[in-house]
Amino acid sequence: MIKNYLKIAFRNLGKRKGFTFINVLGLAIGIASCLLIAAYVLHELSYDQFHEKSDRIYRVTQTTETSSKNESGATTPFPVGPTLQNDFSGQIEKTVRFFDMQEEVRTILNAQTEESFRVDHFYVVDSTFFDVFSADLVRGNPKTALDEPRSAVITEEQARRFFGDENPIGKQLIFKGVEEFTVTGVMKALPETSHFQVDMLVSFNSLPELYGSREFLERWFWNPCWTYVLLKDGVAPQELESQFSGFVDKNYADREKGETITLSLQSLTDIHLYSNLDQEMEANGSIFYVYLFSVVAVLILVIAGINFMNLSTARSTERAREVGIRRVLGAQRGQLFGQFMGESMLMTGLGFLMALFLVYLSLPWFNKFLNIPLGAEVIMNGKVIAGLLILFVIVALLAGLYPALYLSGFKPVSIMHGSKSTQSGAGEKLLRKGLVVFQFTLSVVLIIGTLIVYLQLQHMQDKKMGFDQEQVVVMPITQTLIAWEFDQFKEKALKSPHITGVTGMSKILGSDRQIFSKYSPANQPDAPPTNMTLHVRHDFLETYGIELLAGRSFSRDYPADAENSILINKSMLNQINAQTPRDALGARFYYTTAEDERKPFEVIGVVDDFNYTSIKKEISPLVINLVKEGRPTVRNIEFATVKLAAGSTQNGIEDLRATWKGVNHIDPFTYFFQDEKLKEIYKSEAQMSSVSGFFTLLCILVACLGLFGLASYTASRRTKEIGIRKTLGASVPNIVALLSKDYLKLIVISNIIAWPVIYYLVVQWLQEFPYRIELGWNLAAIFVTVGIVTIGIGLLTVSYQSLRAALINPVDSIQQE
Repeated sequence: MIKNYLKIAFRNLGKRKGFTFINVLGLAIGIASCLLIAAYVLHELSYDQFHEKSDRIYRVTQTTETSSKNESGATTPFPVGPTLQNDFSGQIEKTVRFFDMQEEVRTILNAQTEESFRVDHFYVVDSTFFDVFSADLVRGNPKTALDEPRSAVITEEQARRFFGDENPIGKQLIFKGVEEFTVTGVMKALPETSHFQVDMLVSFNSLPELYGSREFLERWFWNPCWTYVLLKDGVAPQELESQFSGFVDKNYADREKGETITLSLQSLTDIHLYSNLDQEMEANGSIFYVYLFSVVAVLILVIAGINFMNLSTARSTERAREVGIRRVLGAQRGQLFGQFMGESMLMTGLGFLMALFLVYLSLPWFNKFLNIPLGAEVIMNGKVIAGLLILFVIVALLAGLYPALYLSGFKPVSIMHGSKSTQSGAGEKLLRKGLVVFQFTLSVVLIIGTLIVYLQLQHMQDKKMGFDQEQVVVMPITQTLIAWEFDQFKEKALKSPHITGVTGMSKILGSDRQIFSKYSPANQPDAPPTNMTLHVRHDFLETYGIELLAGRSFSRDYPADAENSILINKSMLNQINAQTPRDALGARFYYTTAEDERKPFEVIGVVDDFNYTSIKKEISPLVINLVKEGRPTVRNIEFATVKLAAGSTQNGIEDLRATWKGVNHIDPFTYFFQDEKLKEIYKSEAQMSSVSGFFTLLCILVACLGLFGLASYTASRRTKEIGIRKTLGASVPNIVALLSKDYLKLIVISNIIAWPVIYYLVVQWLQEFPYRIELGWNLAAIFVTVGIVTIGIGLLTVSYQSLRAALINPVDSIQQE
């Protein structure tokens, strides 16, 4: 009997090849999309789960608030970790601090070969690192590897890079061409699903020797450290966190008047998806995109499932005569039910097999596009397989249950006499129309939502940031010979006809890092005593093309500028009660040194607002101060910026490389372009926008496949009617319009339902951005455009089948039925 059922099933599938292909392909695309998105979601949710003690590891974060500043940072001052350990020893088992020297790049020299390399992920850490985090040490002792000053642990990749196949333990690495470190351990690389990566770890005890002092380790004002705590078993983080206010009052005694500092605990496993603080160790993901992709996956799967069910139930009524004959020959209702359910499971199985094949083909592209290492094991894990089996049963039941129950219940006499009960009733048609409306409503929501996300991200990237980005080369120079000999480097670089400007600065413009210094307006005692600060060298405004609204820029004609002059931005005017930029000239500020000395500074110029920090944040009041040559430059200037002449990019880079080597023979020449760096900062947003757009297109494709199949079914059901209408004089356009108008009405209804839903979602999402696209007429235009496009797509989809039916010879149409 089963063999007979299989023969009938395959015969029916082969008889309707087009219908079978459309039905299986639509389901396969939906399942494949769902699997790919599920792989991405599982990858994002797995971050930092590999640490054995991940449920007890928390990062300490610090929020600093004044009347004009709200800085939420992932970092804390140096003393926080040890002091927490001392004050809460009953609740905290271990603490570990990370410090990256606040440098963009680090140059490490092999003492034996004198070959230097750039090391990206370089951290100074406490010796407790291996007690807190699950990192495998393949050489060395994890208990002692980071105990002694100037000891270093490197990854296996870095060991091969520096020493080849030799045993690196005990060998010397030279930092910045001066400081020697001894390799005491070799560790395996951390998994990709870690919110921080490591190339080289240096013992925290090395810092006093590197800086020549321990004083900075005791400062509670500067917060450059990532601090992690390992709680003891059974300790609730809320219990410890509730005691932090007293801890702050006790230890942050020198905080500014009106300044509020709050310490919080952030779960290790929440950092990647839920943290978007200042000074993150690396760019994190976003739970928003996890939710977005999950919703897209569910919607695509729902649309594919609806298509599958719609087409299966629509075609099933054509088999009423077959059911009648089988009932006359003695088939029981249970046997017929089993036959139809078996056919549904067979077709569902074909869809799942095709989906797995599509995933296999597209996974390499998906990985490359998102820059994540997803393999077959990510998809073929226990949870996903269990989900696939459940999904298989649900889809098969939804697609097969209705026709199985409906057809197996027909009475043979009614069927053979062509009773109306065997025809599609009004209720069935209404259900099918409702499902089509639901499908296209979801599709329209996805299209408009993806379009708004894309336009907002483009708006952010295209926004004028207030400074020149093109032909601007940025070079990390922290504590290099370039920093020590900055004026010499600048003088030599400007001799090139391909270089028009050279300056230095303390941070990359447009990046999310923020620097605060104790500059306060002299005539506003209630104004915030700490303001956002940018340290620069001469010609900063000229190199970046930043507009000067009043006054003058820093000039070598005024040697005392570094000692008593500052520039401010336009946003600072409100803080000092100045009506115009010219009114601010001559205003006095005080800078409070580490020794509590108040040094006076005078405003010599006001610049137009520019995006000092990320465009995700509003522009804040800013102080720009000039840094002198020598040690101040080494301490404060982290980047050299060079403006290249138009059309001289390649020649300018070569001249710059030669100038660099002439001044600095130790550090390799490293550079990037300002505009490319900003694109890199927002790369993840652009990727997510593109991927969501791709899956939205797949959603439309699946919906249109279903519409195509239903139109084909409708046309085939009305073949005799079409023949009669043509015989009575109906034209081809009349026939096409007749068959298409019902579906077009459904698409219009779908758009009308989708508009208020997406409007609410879009308004809520855009509130997160200080610079956002304007809605109003723009949104109305998007609604109308998407409506026209979806109607056009639907018309093309339905019209093909309608036109095909309308062109059949009337005689053949009537004889066919």
